[in-house]
Amino acid sequence: MSARPSGYQQFKDEQVNVNISRQKPEEVQAGTLCKGGNADFPIDQIPPNFELAELHSQAWNVGTTKLSKSQRRKLQKHQNSTQQNNQDDLVGKICDCCARQVPNHLLSIGCNNRDYSFLGAGMPLYFEYIKSCILMLLIMFVTSGDYNIITNIAFGTSCRALEDHKGQEIDEKTFCQLNWVTQSSLANKRSGSEFIDLQQMLNLISMITLIILFQYFRKEQRAFDAEIDSQTQYASDFTVYLKNIPTDPTGLQNGDFDDDLKNFIEQHVSNYPKLQEIIDFEQDRKQYQIQTKKPVTELKRVVAVNLCYNLDEQYQLEQQKQAKIAQKQKILSSLYSQGKDPLSSDVKSDPQVNQIDKEISDIENQLEALEKKFIEGKDVKNYFLGQAFVTFQWENDVQIFLEENRVSKIKRFFGKKSKLVYRGANLIVEEPPEPTDVYWENLHITTKSKVLRRLLGYAITAIILIICGGLIYWLSAIQAESAEEQAQAVKRGELQPNIKVKIIAQVASISIIVINALLAMIIKSISLFERFSTQTGYNISLASKSSMAQFINTAVITFAISTWVTKNIYGAGGLVYNQTYVFVSNAFIPGIIQFIDAGTISKWIFQYLEKRKGIKSIKTQQQLHELYEKPIFDISTAYATILKNMYVVAFYASVIPLALVITCVALLFHYWVEKYNIARRRTIKYNYSSQMSVEMIEQLELVLPIYCMTNLWWEYVFLESVSTEAIIGICLGVGNAILPMHEINEAIFSVKSEIDEHLPIQEAETGFLTDYCRENPATAETARQQYKIRVEKHKQQKINMDKMFGDQ
Repeated sequence: MSARPSGYQQFKDEQVNVNISRQKPEEVQAGTLCKGGNADFPIDQIPPNFELAELHSQAWNVGTTKLSKSQRRKLQKHQNSTQQNNQDDLVGKICDCCARQVPNHLLSIGCNNRDYSFLGAGMPLYFEYIKSCILMLLIMFVTSGDYNIITNIAFGTSCRALEDHKGQEIDEKTFCQLNWVTQSSLANKRSGSEFIDLQQMLNLISMITLIILFQYFRKEQRAFDAEIDSQTQYASDFTVYLKNIPTDPTGLQNGDFDDDLKNFIEQHVSNYPKLQEIIDFEQDRKQYQIQTKKPVTELKRVVAVNLCYNLDEQYQLEQQKQAKIAQKQKILSSLYSQGKDPLSSDVKSDPQVNQIDKEISDIENQLEALEKKFIEGKDVKNYFLGQAFVTFQWENDVQIFLEENRVSKIKRFFGKKSKLVYRGANLIVEEPPEPTDVYWENLHITTKSKVLRRLLGYAITAIILIICGGLIYWLSAIQAESAEEQAQAVKRGELQPNIKVKIIAQVASISIIVINALLAMIIKSISLFERFSTQTGYNISLASKSSMAQFINTAVITFAISTWVTKNIYGAGGLVYNQTYVFVSNAFIPGIIQFIDAGTISKWIFQYLEKRKGIKSIKTQQQLHELYEKPIFDISTAYATILKNMYVVAFYASVIPLALVITCVALLFHYWVEKYNIARRRTIKYNYSSQMSVEMIEQLELVLPIYCMTNLWWEYVFLESVSTEAIIGICLGVGNAILPMHEINEAIFSVKSEIDEHLPIQEAETGFLTDYCRENPATAETARQQYKIRVEKHKQQKINMDKMFGDQ
């Protein structure tokens, strides 16, 4: 098996070529040579190799493999040293199971957000999204929130101290006790109509400012995405996604699905114009072949066709294999508990172990035979889904192909078809998701089945929210009893506040956080059940449903119960009192939990315990690798948390303006904790596209109608009137949410992405995180073997061509 040189060997190889006048420094991402491993890699071996697991863990660190000058000098200085630490020893090495290279340049906590671009445009846009939310809250505070707080405290007289009502009978639901919670709330100036009228005017100004700000967000988001796209290349830049391919093998050349489609597309693009850069490269390549006396061949414009298959049979075999491995682990555990040595003949020749090994081997043979069939593309009628990822040699050909043949979903809905006809079928041409974004096992699920699953998912979510509402109502009922007890105490002349009311308010706020965490886990299972075709689709669904469900649970249910059931808005244990504690709890508890990071701590503990077992460990190599991986960053849950906070603060910003400040601090804390975790304690498994961020901006715009509707409601509750400004605000907020603002932004602000450099895919793919062949489970094993050989070959060819044709 060919292996990539370690850090120092890489440095030596570069020194050999210092005389090359056109030397280009090697700069690739941590995903270079990803999954280029060996089919014979012992992924199921027992006992596992802990050094391999450590290498795998380091390979999944978030960073790049660019060697700086100082790092190169360090490698040269220590070339004969045996005292290098483990991290230095691993730099530049490749994990054989996933073919990821150990990065030597980890991202810093304070790095520029653009530095995350090698993980996909969606990763830097995520951090820009948090900054946008913070800016929104600051604008809401400056335009209306600060006036609200100042007038509530300085001029509010509606809330009274208990001392003024000693020995009197009070209504615990309508009596507003003066304390730090109520003094800064709108309830304290509910009798000051002149202040609330001006407040509505300022709220309208805040609304208009936010609408303008959203257009700025969209423009900057698109410009940011275009800049990253022009400077960073991904496998999707060289690929198109084809659907509606005939699955009947009749008429195929040699009965081969992928080769026949490849030849068809090659013939279709053969007349596309070539850029001068491409012509120059091909001439240099031809001259190189002549001078090195190699056969002169032309570069094909279509380099690969990766077919999509129904993977149910493959996954069933994998499940059978894992079940057999679990049986083997139980037997080994029993043998070890009897004191038998793992390397003894008693263990190696145990008949039960040998029988299971034979059964595992039979299943592996079936898997290899199935993959061979998938690779060849023959006799796959019962598996082929009529979808394929077609990869081109040049990115320019992809752009022309898409412009010529792509038809939007709206136009397809009205009957328009693509002009690209293959074997009698009009092919559907789309931009592809990233390789890691594809849910390969879900591609065979029909649209009808997905719709039914999603309807069922919404029904289950609604039932869960009803249960959560019942729990919150129960806590509210207990709190109402405590408030009544306090009212009776005041009548008796006892002015000590009822501690029970405060405790229940805090318990209620913490219980909402716990319920939200459970709700997020349940909705995650529901989103998986819905069987999306892409990771982005799943992430958008999860973030949208989870944020809205948590918002309803945190704000709407509590509001409904306090308004129409207990009818306690600002009394002891009422809505204003409880929600203030919810804001304080949300500001600190989730951030502290995130910073402590129980997932990472538990992994450290289990890694330590497993390492102590040594050769008596019964984990497979794959299981140990999963244990040694850092926790996976979950962008959908992160977006859901941010959206939920924004919805809740918009809902209560008018009545509890202090929430703007508290939530702003919470988001700022969240921002830096996320940067720290990603830099040091997370694994990033996917290339995130900008589509996620675009959709989350759409979801964020719901803040506007929520904000203006609640402004009107609180005015009606406290003044029993509705101002013109509040009605105008609702019209603007709802209109902004309904209209296609993204398309409007595209029409107003033109942003175009330009290709930074026209490279053939053989050169560009060294910087890809992965590709479609290596990610498709149907072809992964073979593609992983071929990848490293192919990249090393083209890398050497490029060095030789640079030397031959470099600038003198």
